Amino acid sequence: MNAGTQAPLNAFPQMSPFEKMFQQHRVDKNGLWSYKSTNAGKKYFFSMEALFARYQNPGGALIGNVGSISYLDLVEDELIDATDDEFFDQFSENEGLNYFNAAHYNKVPKLNAPGSRLRWGWTNDDQSGFEFTGWWIARADSSWSAIEDSTHKPNPANQAIMDILLSPPNFIDPTGTGVVSSIPGVTTAEINTILQNELMNLAGLPLDDGTVNGVTVPYDLDFRVKVVSQAWGTNATWMSTPFVDKKALKIRTLAGARYMQVREGFGFVGVDSGLLYSDANNIAGIRPDLKLFSLPTGTDENEDGIIDNAGVVEDDDAGTGTSTAFFVAPVDPVTGLAVTPTTTYVNSKVDTNLAGPELGIQFDIGGDKFKIWGQTKVGIMANQETIELEGDNVGMIIRADPDDIDRPKALIDPTVDDPNPNAFTDRQTHTHVSPLFEQSIFMEMSLFDKIPVLKRMKLLEEAKFKFGYTYIVAGEIARPFDSIRWQGMPTRGLFPSINVKRESWSVGTWSLGIDWLY
Repeated sequence: MNAGTQAPLNAFPQMSPFEKMFQQHRVDKNGLWSYKSTNAGKKYFFSMEALFARYQNPGGALIGNVGSISYLDLVEDELIDATDDEFFDQFSENEGLNYFNAAHYNKVPKLNAPGSRLRWGWTNDDQSGFEFTGWWIARADSSWSAIEDSTHKPNPANQAIMDILLSPPNFIDPTGTGVVSSIPGVTTAEINTILQNELMNLAGLPLDDGTVNGVTVPYDLDFRVKVVSQAWGTNATWMSTPFVDKKALKIRTLAGARYMQVREGFGFVGVDSGLLYSDANNIAGIRPDLKLFSLPTGTDENEDGIIDNAGVVEDDDAGTGTSTAFFVAPVDPVTGLAVTPTTTYVNSKVDTNLAGPELGIQFDIGGDKFKIWGQTKVGIMANQETIELEGDNVGMIIRADPDDIDRPKALIDPTVDDPNPNAFTDRQTHTHVSPLFEQSIFMEMSLFDKIPVLKRMKLLEEAKFKFGYTYIVAGEIARPFDSIRWQGMPTRGLFPSINVKRESWSVGTWSLGIDWLY
């Protein structure tokens, strides 16, 4: 039973023959001492990864106030008066025909961005260990313009005249005759044609203006939205000795702490000419709120060289349509000021800071040459968020009469002392708790020793190729596009404000990298 100077080999519970070594001693099912460990000390690891991320999109929510009347229904009577019932029905019975319809956030393209991740740590002789991870994903900017979906596009050749035409004193004559101020070298007929070309049936912004049905503001020069997302984080994790320790399978528990920051933003810009327009043959004074457009079919039915005219109903049967439109700017009867082209903008941003403890498990399948491993973590995070909102000119632009009972003026006229009377700001800070979940799975393989040239590089002697996917989702996150109270009637003190709505936020990342052991 004796072997040199080594202690005698005895069955459990007698003395282990490995007592003088720094080892884990175990008893197998046969009652004999066994061990599985070394005296090599700590083994360090380090990895660098390139990330290919996709942030969660805003979803399909409405841009604006839910429940407000559509623009088509808002001008139903005026539109029928200018055309006929059949023309109105073609819009109302066909959802594919846009008439300054409200837009939804699902128009915004995917939020993709690159990033990077670093991981460093060590494992001990008992296979416990510690790791530090830091990751960063670049800002994703995604935008959509209603001009992309418009059946006719602006003509750059007309922009110089449009810039003059929509700037006082060369603005459309507000007397109600439809005659424009003179522009040297440009006839009234040419201006009429340019306006029919350049004014577009883009989209509308539904608002709560304090009335029962609300309004939808039409924009005929520009309508675009932008969404921005960015995130980064770091965490420290303690890894226990595996509680399942088979030849090709190890499972261990994880405990640690995490900090993560999410920054999101939303921007809206809408530009309206301030004009009302209709068919010149059928005009009977200014029809409130009406911007008459041909059916947005994408074809030139009356063959006048203009696709889907503004102010004219195209008709290939020589019906109500003409080649002449009537354009007019409403006038404030008190101040005598005409409504001019107006830009509406709304910017919202949320900075979210998450910090707190997390628990999880890690599994390892495989050996030194090829391994699949992953981590599942859950955490309870303290969430400190800052929400900021700003904007200007949110209201029904084309209304000018402050004494009109049904359609009162919405925007306040600027003055020398107050050039931006319709501007607004709002800011809120909140602290609450958010749950967090992270799932990751990676594949590591000894690949570089099989590739010519690379296998001779000393830097890659102990390196492994790493490929994986990580998904992070956090709950109770304020999103900038959802946390807006869409109301607008500055003349009555109604401005957009913060209305906090929280939902989940997530980001998924594919990764490619190199992992070193040393």
